[in-house]
Amino acid sequence: MNRFDTLDSDNVDPTQPYIAPFQAWENMIRERGRLEDALARSYLDLLNRYREKCAECDRERRNAVVWEKEQAQTERELNGLRAAAESNSFAFVVIDGDGAVFREDLIAKGEEGGREAAHELHQRLRDYFAEHNAFANIDTIFVHVVLSLEGLSRALTASGILQITDHAALTKFCRGFCRAQPLFCVTDVGYGKEQADHKARKLFEVMERNIQCRCLVLAGCHDNGYATFLESFRNNQKICLLETTPPAADFKKFNFKRIQIPAVFRSEPIPTKSTLPGFNPISPFTTVSGFAAASPTSSIATPASTAAVPVSRAASPANGIIDGPASATNTSPKSATSTGRQGTSEPQQPFTYASVGGSRAPVTINIASQKKSQSLAKLFYQLNRYDQRVDVPLQKPDFNAVKSLDERRARNGINFCNRYHLTNNCKNTNCAFVHGDRLNPAELLALRHKSRNLVCSSGHACRDVLCNLGHHCANPGSCYFGDSCRFSEMHGMDITPTLKVYEDGSREVQKV
Repeated sequence: MNRFDTLDSDNVDPTQPYIAPFQAWENMIRERGRLEDALARSYLDLLNRYREKCAECDRERRNAVVWEKEQAQTERELNGLRAAAESNSFAFVVIDGDGAVFREDLIAKGEEGGREAAHELHQRLRDYFAEHNAFANIDTIFVHVVLSLEGLSRALTASGILQITDHAALTKFCRGFCRAQPLFCVTDVGYGKEQADHKARKLFEVMERNIQCRCLVLAGCHDNGYATFLESFRNNQKICLLETTPPAADFKKFNFKRIQIPAVFRSEPIPTKSTLPGFNPISPFTTVSGFAAASPTSSIATPASTAAVPVSRAASPANGIIDGPASATNTSPKSATSTGRQGTSEPQQPFTYASVGGSRAPVTINIASQKKSQSLAKLFYQLNRYDQRVDVPLQKPDFNAVKSLDERRARNGINFCNRYHLTNNCKNTNCAFVHGDRLNPAELLALRHKSRNLVCSSGHACRDVLCNLGHHCANPGSCYFGDSCRFSEMHGMDITPTLKVYEDGSREVQKV
């Protein structure tokens, strides 16, 4: 019996001992294949990412080269701009001319005064910049004056500061001011509240952002409104304040540099009419100086004493009244028509104790020296209780007359001469307006309405009996146009007439 016989006899599989190792080996082979696959995928993923990084590095390397070139170019441009800004730096001066007013003696000289003011202002500013290292390189100076030519001219004339009859003196002054220095200019903003302030602030804001503007000067210390505006520029070192009149209270909190040029600007504000020496407005119980209107406490010596009373009135620069006696009678002059002439007579009640004591209203006393009969009516103008001129109301114009006047003006191409047609007093031999045939009464009334819409340069201080221009708004209390109205500065004015002043100087107190 051999060993094969034993195996056969026992029915034992001879491969059985190798099956388990073979399965283990087979599992290892599969695991190795899985690992090899994972390793291959990882390798490919890393290879792709490596290639992407290489491409990214190449792009960054190229970008770095481009950026270096661009940086060098930008630095060259920036240095060029800096050099240009430093070489072309300038100073800009914004002047609110309605409050920072030029000296009246310079204005009175017209164009010559404007030239003097421009040269003096330019020299003073150059001296100031030379004294401060921050502004030492400034060679160019811009000056921009913003004002209302007509409004300021009226204010100067009404206050008595401008002692001349040429109402165009301020315009001539501004013309000379602009011509003397090529970088100096004046802007007339016309009528309207805060118009000059608005333009001055916008100019200031634009120049504050300009890098070439090394010094920005504002002449507006007279108005607290500018203090609020400057609050956002508190830490700006290039801002200076040009002080003319004493600065408003709110400007004390700022540390801006200050400049004063008294040789060019007024050091005091323009006085209003109520602050002028000798100004004495007529009260409700006062008619003319020397005549107190009847009131519950007034006393009268005798009724006869009112027949003829010598009157003395202090001189006033606004109305030209001079001290002197005048006789008063109870004869009333003829009342005004729509054109300012007298046409109808008013009944005059006797001046008695009863009429005085029984009424609280001011007594109307005619102090004009007149003849009992007048063949021709006299021209006159009216004043209110504050000695301000009040326009005589006009009749409503005829529509056809207005249309006819407009058509004739359109055919002529130029306007009619107001002085020639309305007063027959045009003395200009080179008048640029239409004279020609006389207008009919209806067209004259229409022309008078048109001229009444033009603002008189003297405003309510005008004392020209022949003046046909407007001296206040027709509706000062409720004007439809508001601040856009040509007469906006006269809004709120009392237009109740209390006194007539005739062309011969005589006066008549009006009933209120």
